[in-house]
Order: sequence, then C-alpha cells, then structure tokens
Amino acid sequence: MDTWTVQTGYPVINVMRDYSKKSASISQHRHLRDIIYPKDASKPCWWVPLSYSTKSNPNFNSTTPKHWLSCPEHSQTIEDLGDEKNDWVIFNNKMAGIYKVNYDERNWNMITKFLQGPDFQTIPTLNRVQIISDAADLAYIGNLKYEIFFELLKYLKQETEYMPWKAAIDKTDVITKHLKKSASYGKYKEYMRHLLTPIYEKFGGFEVTTDPEKLDYIKLQALIVSRSCAFEVANCVTQAKTLFNKLKGKQSDNVIPKDLRSAVYCTVLKHGGEAEWDFLWNKYQNSNVATEKSTILTNLGCTEEIWMLTRYLEWSLNDTQIRRQDSSSVFASVSRNNVGYFIAKNFFYNNLDKVYKHLLTNKKTLSRYLSALSNQITDAKDEKEFDRFIKGNKKTFVEIKKGVDQSLETVKINIQWQHTHAEEIANILNKYSK
Repeated sequence: MDTWTVQTGYPVINVMRDYSKKSASISQHRHLRDIIYPKDASKPCWWVPLSYSTKSNPNFNSTTPKHWLSCPEHSQTIEDLGDEKNDWVIFNNKMAGIYKVNYDERNWNMITKFLQGPDFQTIPTLNRVQIISDAADLAYIGNLKYEIFFELLKYLKQETEYMPWKAAIDKTDVITKHLKKSASYGKYKEYMRHLLTPIYEKFGGFEVTTDPEKLDYIKLQALIVSRSCAFEVANCVTQAKTLFNKLKGKQSDNVIPKDLRSAVYCTVLKHGGEAEWDFLWNKYQNSNVATEKSTILTNLGCTEEIWMLTRYLEWSLNDTQIRRQDSSSVFASVSRNNVGYFIAKNFFYNNLDKVYKHLLTNKKTLSRYLSALSNQITDAKDEKEFDRFIKGNKKTFVEIKKGVDQSLETVKINIQWQHTHAEEIANILNKYSK
C-alpha cells in the first residue's frame, strides 16, 4: 500500500502482446502529463491490480484482480491472453484501478474497430471513457500516435452516453486550443462537424425534454449543442438565434432552458452585434440570480467585435460595472475567444499597473490573469513576448511567484506540443479531408 500512499502520481500500464503465444508483457512507468521533462530517472513503481476482459470473454463486471504487477518488479508476462488472433484485450475493468493503459498498435486498432461496430456497448460506459481519456493523454505526451486517437473518436457517431462524450469533448477542446490559430483549423472544424452532426441531429438540435429523470440526457444535449454551434454544425447557429429572439420578445427566461443558455448566448454574440450584446448586458445588470449573472458574464466575452471586447475589459476594472472579484473571469472569457485573445493580451500588457491597483486587496487574483493568458499561448513569438513581459515586471509579480512559474511552465508545454504534434495532426486532417 505504501507505493500508493507515500509517493505522488500513478502509473501507466504498458500491454505489449505476443499474438503467436497468446501472451502479453506487462510493464509500468510513472504517468507524466507534461512533455517538457525527461523521463523519470528514479523509476518509481506501484503494486498494480490487473483486471482485464477480452472480446471472447468480456467479463467487465469482474473487477477482482486476476494478477498483480508487483513492485519493485517493473514487468511480468501474462499467459493465455485471448483465444483468437482478433481478440482485443482491455485492462482495468470498470476503471477499478487508478492507472492508465497503453497497448500495442494492433490491440488499439482492434478496440477501435469493435467500438465502430454494432456491439460497441459490450464495452461498458466506464471503459469507453477510459479508452478515450487514455488514448488522448498518451497521444498528448507522445506515447501514442494521434492518428489512433482520431480514428477512435469516429465511433462517437453512435455514442449516446454523456460520460464518453464529455471525455471526448474535454480532450478535443485541448486540440482546438492548439489548432485554432493554425492553417489546419479549417480541416479540423470539418472533422469535428463530422463527429458532432449525427448526435446533434439525434437530439433534434435544441429540442428540449422535460423529463427530470433524464439528467444525463440534458447534460449531454447542452454539451453537444455548445460544441455544435461552435463548429457551425447544421442549423445550430440559426436555432440559437431563433431562441434568442424569442427571449428578447418576452420577459420570462424560461424561453431558453437554463442548461442551453450558455450555448445560445455565446453563439448569438459571436454571430451578432451591438444590439445583442447590449441586451445581455442589461439583462446581467438587472438579474438577481447568481447563476444567470455568471452565465451571462462569461459569455459576453464571445463577441468578435474588437471595440466591444476592449470596452468589456475596461469595464472589468470599474467596480460600478463589474464586481472586482469577477474581473479575472471577464479577462479569461475574452482570452478564450479567437479574436479576443489578442485583445486580452495587449490589454493586460499595456494596463498591468491598472489591473494591479484594481486587485490590490487580493493580489493573488493576478495569478488568474496570468493563467488565463498563458493557457492560450501556443506559438513561439507570443512565448518570447510573454517571457519579456514577466521579466520586465518582476516587482509586480514578486508576491505570486508560484502563479508566475506555473504560467511559464504552461506556455512551455503548449509550445512543445506544437513542435511535437502540429505537423502530425495536419497530416492526419489532410488524410481525412481527401
């Protein structure tokens, strides 16, 4: 038990199969989410409970370990694994253990092919979540080809459960951030539209269920609608505008279900103008519902009108317009915007003294500004500019050294991802667009 309680992190289990012998070599190493550090020379290990299922014996309900990967031994061989040459194996039944799993490429391909077939639900929801998350995280750090991850996601055209979709959206959001300022983004949007269109049409767009028992259904719909509008799937933008116009014509907020408001507000502001922005701003000022005010405040940053984004950032430093504790949320919402990133960056660099004085009673909030900006920096030119900015304002940032260090590290990780994966993903997208 000490291996889990006295050391940080958790392992990746590597499953390398010998198909001729129906066996697999199992090894482990520490999972490092960052790709800028060398491999861990200390070689920590864990006692890992190994449960698994195969295509011919999909006993996922059995979470009792069939084997243990011991420590300090880093590897072992499991015999009699799979009865057929096309028998996939999936480790960690129902995600009962705290570890990620990587497989040889052939096994990944067999899992992917099965998920794309009619019996994909043989693999339970939790393991579908695990497969998506593990593939994404392993690809991110270079331990798996991104092509395997992109091919795997194609099964989502028949996925109807919230948790696998949430995992997929969370992981593709990371890729979106890295590609949105690149020449590959147009083809990436096509790929995402291809994934999202079947489930969006299945929901009927914004068509709402009033069944309180369908909580996951509602959460999934909100997630799908949000990304479908972002990638301009089918009639998503038009439907959002229609709902917004109904809201403008009535006093009741119930015209737009609360779970869909964020998607509607952001979509309309992105494709709208001053009238839509002012309507939501007035609604923000007059609302006394905290959750509604927060939803509006976050989505006011979705407009792509430069002057409105600039004004919004200026208002965020005015206590009569926006509460002081919400100023960093405004900055984060603008910096996530494809257009707003550049506005937010220049605003922060040129108005640091104003921001600092505004946050004087809570200087740690300044870390949130750095975090929001650094998370969006994905090219070398902006990295150098950010480094110069930090070095030129050491006195201002002296009390938030931890936040500064974390932000600098985030930028390094983002840039390393670009160097490692940008061309790889561009080639994958070129293949899919043919």
